[in-house]
Amino acid sequence: MSLLNEIAEDSNKFGIGNTPLFKLGNTGIYSKLEYYNRFRSIKDRAAFFMLDYAVRTGELKKGMTVIEGSSGNTGIAIAGISKLMGFNSEIIVPESAPYETVKTLESYGASVIITPGNSTENSINYAIEKANTNPEKYFMPGQHENQMNSNAHYYGTGPEIAAKLHDVDHLVIGVGTGGTITGLSRFFKEEGDVDVTGVLPAEGSYIPGLRNPFRSKHHILIDEYRNYIDDFITVTQEEAYRGVRELRAKYNLLCRSLIGC
Repeated sequence: MSLLNEIAEDSNKFGIGNTPLFKLGNTGIYSKLEYYNRFRSIKDRAAFFMLDYAVRTGELKKGMTVIEGSSGNTGIAIAGISKLMGFNSEIIVPESAPYETVKTLESYGASVIITPGNSTENSINYAIEKANTNPEKYFMPGQHENQMNSNAHYYGTGPEIAAKLHDVDHLVIGVGTGGTITGLSRFFKEEGDVDVTGVLPAEGSYIPGLRNPFRSKHHILIDEYRNYIDDFITVTQEEAYRGVRELRAKYNLLCRSLIGC
């Protein structure tokens, strides 16, 4: 068994992965219910892969602090998993981050630093500068360029879906860092003929977790695996929240608008 397969198996022991697949009525559409993960989002997978791989390869050593710039879900996952693994964490968030997010981060023992503005870019840059200033103290996963972000879905989410659905012909995936869409598209393109569509926020729409990587300097994963993605569409803030309300009303799914991955 490869190291990355081992990490995928280990994540299950932490309550991460093996989430349910839910069929939306008679539509032929299935949704992976990632809020069943231990820290309630799909970002648990990427956070675990990045941290566990870093520990196994010696990048993350005892006594170091994990630092990351995040607008929400990844920060929460990193804070929670770091605590389980015995590491301190510092999460840098924009001032637009919800109060509940900050409180959740603090409840997992993270030190929270708030940067000005709505953009996570400032938070990421702050984290990079701080980590580079003291590399002996800090380990920064760097979710926007870390291959383990993508591999979490190539070795974890993809095989889980394939084990239950044998005829996947289309994937529609929200885009944040690009980890989920690049990992799943690589896995399923190797399995057969699958169309992959990425969902981006419409111009002027603020949807937590969803971002347009092409308007950021942090889009390494998307750049590397762009040829695996067939198309991109946009969704407005109003459409995202309406979709969440519809899923709750029709199917009793406790989804949120944080759909970027």
